[in-house]
Amino acid sequence: MNFKKKIIIPLLFSSITCSAFLTACNNETPNNVVCGDDVEVATPVTDSFKLDIDYSKPNFVSGMSGVVATTATPSMYTDGDTVSFNVAEKTEFPIRVRFLGVNTPESTGAIQPWGIKASHFTKSKLRAASEVVLVNDITQYGKHDNTSSQRSLAFVWYRTSESEDFRCLNLELVEQGYSTNQLAQYSQNLPTYYDAFKQAGDNAKAAGLRVNGQNDCDFDSSGEVVETTIANAKENFDTLGVIDDTANSGKKLRITAQVIAKSGYNFYCRDLFQADDDIVKSSIYAFTQYKSISLEIGDVIQFYCKITKYFGNYQLTDVETNTQNEVYPFKYIARSKEECEALGYDYNVEPYFVEPTTIKEESDLEPYEGNLLKMVLKVSDREDFYRVSQTSSGDTVYTIYVTCNGLPLEIRLQNHSFFSSESTITSVFEAGKTYDVTCLLDVFQYEGEERGYQLTIPSFKASQYKEYISEHIENN
Repeated sequence: MNFKKKIIIPLLFSSITCSAFLTACNNETPNNVVCGDDVEVATPVTDSFKLDIDYSKPNFVSGMSGVVATTATPSMYTDGDTVSFNVAEKTEFPIRVRFLGVNTPESTGAIQPWGIKASHFTKSKLRAASEVVLVNDITQYGKHDNTSSQRSLAFVWYRTSESEDFRCLNLELVEQGYSTNQLAQYSQNLPTYYDAFKQAGDNAKAAGLRVNGQNDCDFDSSGEVVETTIANAKENFDTLGVIDDTANSGKKLRITAQVIAKSGYNFYCRDLFQADDDIVKSSIYAFTQYKSISLEIGDVIQFYCKITKYFGNYQLTDVETNTQNEVYPFKYIARSKEECEALGYDYNVEPYFVEPTTIKEESDLEPYEGNLLKMVLKVSDREDFYRVSQTSSGDTVYTIYVTCNGLPLEIRLQNHSFFSSESTITSVFEAGKTYDVTCLLDVFQYEGEERGYQLTIPSFKASQYKEYISEHIENN
């Protein structure tokens, strides 16, 4: 695939020179030599800390007091201290777990030094595990955290074979310096935990290990900014992107694009120019980490961010949204069609029509990833053409089974401003009928599963729903 703007242009440089940066990385002082994600230090506290909980009768989900435990299998990784697990107890969805006693640097909504490496460390340990056990004293630490997502709290123990002892991953993250010790409460039911975490934290702090004072030499602190299009950023993801599996923290990008859809505080944006050989302008989802920002469909904006993949889907993250930021300001370039065209930009916020006959298999959808589309979708003729479920954080999710030219797809609606009940689903869609639907196309790929596609319908006012969903009329 060839692109008009293939060249990656460095824009800004901080006063920190590359030579100074390399000198810090190559300093012979022990506190400055750990730069690689595969360098582990000795962990005598973790080595000697033993799991002494009976987990043969799982009660982690059902338990209401005291010590609870269950065996678990990782299903989705968020960052160094948050992972979703399938557990021995029956739950409709994996439970999202926030690790007790740790707080690793950010690696999703924001990208901080050591954050990607902490995430990589956690993922590598759990992927290699043959058995995982979740433990908590909910009388002391509570069952869930105090965020809106209501994540379950746990100490995560793992081992790679039956002949080995379990290791407490939370404690290991502290002793390896990926987090300072956050366990401030003593538990009578788990009396040895507090002392172990304090000792591990004190040791890492004394050594100035990682977050305790060490440079993350693989984190780009140069101040360089790369100006790029969305298409170019995707094409050059291996060079520019945040890659968790290799602990690459990515480059800071500056992108100028047009807003084509909103999803809560977050948005989708589209390139202003179409890349050579592409059939549509490239688009992408931008995650603002729930920062409030005033946006309207059609706005041309310029902002700083990083590009990553989240469950297989390209997205922009670490988005700077402050218009007053003197170094990385968020800018409104044009806020009307007239302003846009005066600057020589093609004002285009309309969905791209996908001709159904061109879609024979999932790979035919690849050129449209991240874009706003108008698709001809047939609702399943089953009586149960949709399902209602809840995420581990309690959000209601509506999933509608549809096909495009016979290819099975799903529309996923979560926290949608219009589709807030089953009655709204059944008032708009009917089993077996075909509709013209304006929707967004995203990739999803959960741990151990094949890559697939997910459709979502942008937020809209109740009076606008027929602009987004209407019964399909065949043209004779």
